Amino acid sequence: MISVIIAAKNASKYIRETIESIRKQNIKDIEIIVVCDSCTDNTKQIAQEFCCKVAEVNFSCISKTRNAGLNFASGEYILYIDADDILNENSIFALYNEFIKDTSIEAVFGMTQDFISPELSDTDKTKLKARTDNYFGMLAGASLIKRNVFEKIGTFNESLKSGEIIDFQIRLKQKNINIKKIPVVISKRRLHNDNFGRTNKQQEFKDYLSILRTKINKQN
Repeated sequence: MISVIIAAKNASKYIRETIESIRKQNIKDIEIIVVCDSCTDNTKQIAQEFCCKVAEVNFSCISKTRNAGLNFASGEYILYIDADDILNENSIFALYNEFIKDTSIEAVFGMTQDFISPELSDTDKTKLKARTDNYFGMLAGASLIKRNVFEKIGTFNESLKSGEIIDFQIRLKQKNINIKKIPVVISKRRLHNDNFGRTNKQQEFKDYLSILRTKINKQN
């Protein structure tokens, strides 16, 4: 089974489209887990409409939310996706097929494509800059990871309010996890006014510095 974990905080505006993109995948043995962090909208109700598993946490950082989803998951393979992003058709199979071809692989990373959310006003759209090229580097939405990898390197660092993906990728490399990258666009990353990186730039910069200091100290 593949467990798809969606971290959600008042995500009713976009999460329906996210879940629908998962439901359209051509792999049947998928469970969807929506982790609601102090949601006050109808995110939970939408998840239940789609028969998703629902876990709830209170006022947690994204790392705690994702870890809660992992604890709730029963799959051998884990895929994280944000509640405003979209999976392309057949993308989970594209990731999973690499494990079938080579059983030594422990994680598969695909590519991400930016898009500006279409409902935004023309003024708001001009404030956002989507990358013109597809890119690697985003953990959420574009990777499939064997569950036992988390036993080897640990879960997401709950002391970080942002930058947890970079921290996680550093530990993947430090533990020599066998990673395969494929030039396939797996997910579409939605750009809108409330993206975490736009609203929490100061915290993100602070956490990146903390990650860098930790890495340097371990090397010395």
